[in-house]
Amino acid sequence: MSDAQFLDLRSAAWRSLRSAAFFAALLLSGACQTPSLPPPAAVPTGPTLPTAAPSAQATRYSIRSDLSDVRFLVYRAGRLAKLGHNHVIQARNIAGEIYLAADFHRSSFSLVVPVTDFRVDDPEARSVEGEEFATPPEAEAIAGTTKNMLGDKVLDAARYPQIDIRSVGLIGPAWAPDVTLRIKLRDVERDITVPVAIDHRDGQIAVTAVFEIKQTDFGITPLSVLGGALQVADTVRVRMRVVAQRV
Repeated sequence: MSDAQFLDLRSAAWRSLRSAAFFAALLLSGACQTPSLPPPAAVPTGPTLPTAAPSAQATRYSIRSDLSDVRFLVYRAGRLAKLGHNHVIQARNIAGEIYLAADFHRSSFSLVVPVTDFRVDDPEARSVEGEEFATPPEAEAIAGTTKNMLGDKVLDAARYPQIDIRSVGLIGPAWAPDVTLRIKLRDVERDITVPVAIDHRDGQIAVTAVFEIKQTDFGITPLSVLGGALQVADTVRVRMRVVAQRV
């Protein structure tokens, strides 16, 4: 084989390899936008603790949506995960109340998170999440992800336009208690206990927490294609900083 023939053969092989990678990326892009998923499995609600009622003598605080930040980190998974993207989904227009009681452990709060106001992959939000979020998706992929997320196979925003989060109980010191939250998503309720940090000053309360939830716990089947080689991870990381102003 001549040198020229060898170079032509190597060039053709390289073009084929690039074509295969492009096809895989194209398949991923299409899957992110309009996946065909099985119906979500029915998830029993199960027994839950009674919701904490606001204390009659508690001081009321109203959530400041402009100062609050609730975001969901959604991760890629599977053998071909590098072909996909991780996503940062931010909640906007959060509403709710905090009731701070003289006996701190009788305090309570409730949040309403509108899913139709979610913002997907804001560049600034992605920039602080490290290398795993360094490569931003293209605008078309973000639009497809948003459409799929709000569709009936995932959040089903047409039927369930909001996520409800409320306190069930508090234990521990007032500055860093463990709080049992009740999360209602897609008409499925789950209780989860998470550590939080509380900063209370100048007529404001700031509550900060980081925790994880699983999509399958709320009847959502994560996206999976190519026999599971490319998929969305079941576990979603939640970062929450809620600021409330005394009323």
